[in-house]
This record gives sequence, structure tokens and C-alpha cells, in this order.
Amino acid sequence: MKKIIIILIIPIFLVISNFLKANINLPSLKVSKEEQSLNLNKSLVNIFSIGQKRMLSNLLWIHTMLESDIERVEDGNSWMYYRFNTISSLEPLFYENYIYGGLYLSVIKDDVEGAADIYNLGLKYYPRDFRLNYNGAFNDYFELQDKEAALKKYKVALESPEAIAHSKYLPSLVGRIQAESGGLEEALIILTNHYNNTPDGKLKDRLREDLYGLKAEIDLQCLNTIKEGCQTKDLFGEYYLLREGSYRAQREWKKFRPKKKKERTKSSP
Repeated sequence: MKKIIIILIIPIFLVISNFLKANINLPSLKVSKEEQSLNLNKSLVNIFSIGQKRMLSNLLWIHTMLESDIERVEDGNSWMYYRFNTISSLEPLFYENYIYGGLYLSVIKDDVEGAADIYNLGLKYYPRDFRLNYNGAFNDYFELQDKEAALKKYKVALESPEAIAHSKYLPSLVGRIQAESGGLEEALIILTNHYNNTPDGKLKDRLREDLYGLKAEIDLQCLNTIKEGCQTKDLFGEYYLLREGSYRAQREWKKFRPKKKKERTKSSP
């Protein structure tokens, strides 16, 4: 009997929310989803859930998905962020709340800061999860330009068995970010392992070019700053040449860095 009463009481806030939106013959106003959405105080929800947190979190999740919208967020967090946050407080192990909530906030709502918060909440409970680390790293690097946070997550993702399905590009991406962050030697180790584990073909040929460029950058930086123990030969065993007071490679090469994501262009109204 107690459970029946609880089941009837808990959804009352959903009914009230829908009632407040009902048409009561008032002049029609265009109100954004951000302004009309009802969000609940996390502390109050936890107090009044009366031991039915899992059920309430499921109800909140379903209601949030049904009410979801595609309006972009200009400043601050979206209303959906607060819902996902509340669900996390009710049911911390609700995995889908983090993986799909983070994706929705980042891709659909353009709430990249909110997405980062949701991913990081999920990683507290699933620290080695491939998808949370991979998606969270993408959001950190390409949306927030946070190289340190992205690199940390990408490295965890790279150690997962699921990384095999992404082996054609993930190790190279991690190496590029590592190089961009100043860790050229570590990037060389990552890229060399990737190269050695790649079968012969076009991908390996491309990786060889990247490996050549990364090694050349390290070696020439060492030679031109007159350090000890510098490598005097490139990847193919050819000597670096001293010309006009500085060492140069005999072949053309490019710095091994990430390819930046193109900025989105806003469509005209």
C-alpha cells in the first residue's frame, strides 16, 4: 500500500508542470523552452524521494527526453543540464544519464560546459569507461580547448580494449595532442608504437611521414640548441645537414600537430 501511495505522489510534480503549461485562454506568448522548463532543487528531491530514488530518476529521465528541445544556449547552462544533474544526484550509477546526457548537451544544446560537468560526474563512478572518456575528451579538446583534460581522458580511452575499433586514428590523435602540449618525446613513443602495430598500407605510409616529421622536430631542436646526445640521422638514416649555421633535414616535413576542427558557420535567419 505504501509503495502505491509513493508511486502516485512522486509524479505529482510532472502533472503540475504540465498543468502550468496548459492553455487557459491567455494571450499566446512565445516562451523559450529554457524559460518555461521546471527544474527541481536536488536537496528537496533527495529528501522527498522516500527511498524511491531509482524510480524517480527513471521518471525524470523519461520526462526530460520527452520534453527535450533543440534550442541553442547562448549563456549559462541549459535546463536539461540541471535535469541531468538532478538525476545523477538521485541515481549516481545511471550510466545512460551521463553518456547520452553529455552528448545531448554538447551536440544538440551547444552547452559544452554543462556537457563537461556531466561527463566528469559520470567518470567519478565509471573512471575507466571508454565512451565517457572518449566523448568527454572530444568535448574538452575540440569545444573547450582544454588540452590537459582531453589528453588525460584520451590516454585512459587508449588503454581500453574498445580502443581497437578506433586504432586507425586514436593513437595518432593522442600523440598529436601530446606533441602540441610540449611532450614531443612521449608523443614519439605513442606514434612509434602505433606505427609498429599498423599493417602495411596507405595508413602506415602516412604514419611514416608523421613519424619522420616528429623525429625531425625533436632531433633538429636538440642539434640547433647545441645539446649533448642529439641524434644526427633522421628516420631513414640520412644525416641532418648544417647549412647557414643551423641543422636541417634533407626531406620536407611538417610538425606533428592536431588538425583543428573547422568552426561552425551560423545559418542566416
